[in-house]
Amino acid sequence: MSGAALLVIDMQRVYAPGGAWATPGFDRAEANILRLCRRYPRRLFTRHLPFSDPPGTWKRYNAEFAGINRDPECARLVPALEALGHLSFEKQTYSALSSGALRAHLLAADYAEILMTGVQSEFCVLATLMDAVDLGLPVTLVWDACAGSSPALDAALHDIAALMPCQVRLATTEEVLNG
Repeated sequence: MSGAALLVIDMQRVYAPGGAWATPGFDRAEANILRLCRRYPRRLFTRHLPFSDPPGTWKRYNAEFAGINRDPECARLVPALEALGHLSFEKQTYSALSSGALRAHLLAADYAEILMTGVQSEFCVLATLMDAVDLGLPVTLVWDACAGSSPALDAALHDIAALMPCQVRLATTEEVLNG
C-alpha cells in the first residue's frame, strides 16, 4: 500500500461564492482542503465537465445549463487549488468513480487511505462515496472539507456515512491533521 491520497471533488469556480452555483460552506471547505493539501502531497483533483454527446437525461441537463457549461471559467478550479501540484481527472457524471481514469488510478494505486473532500455534498461527493464503498476503497470522509447546497444536506452526508462505519471513516480536518 502506498500512503494516503487527498481526493478533492469539483472545487470549481462555478461553486465558489459569486459563482452560478454558489455553494454555502464553500469557503470553509476550501480552507480545510488547503490545510490538508499542506500535509498530503498525493492530490487527486476532479472537475465536472459536460458530456460532448450526452446520453439520456444528461441531454436535458446539458440543455438546461448550456450557458454555464459554455463558460470555461466556471469549469476551472478555484485559484488557490489550481496553483497546487495535483493529478487532474475529468468526469461527466456525479460520481468521480463511475468510470474513467480516476477509477483506474485508485484501483491500481492501492492507497492505504483516500481522504475525500469537495462539493457538492448531496451530488458528486455522495455519489463518489457510494461508488468508493462499492469498490471496497479505504475512504475517510473529511466531512468539514465538504460543502453542499445547504447545511442540512451536509449533515445528511455525514449521517449517511455514519451508517457505514465498517466501510467509511468519518473525520474532521482537525482529526485528520492531528491523527
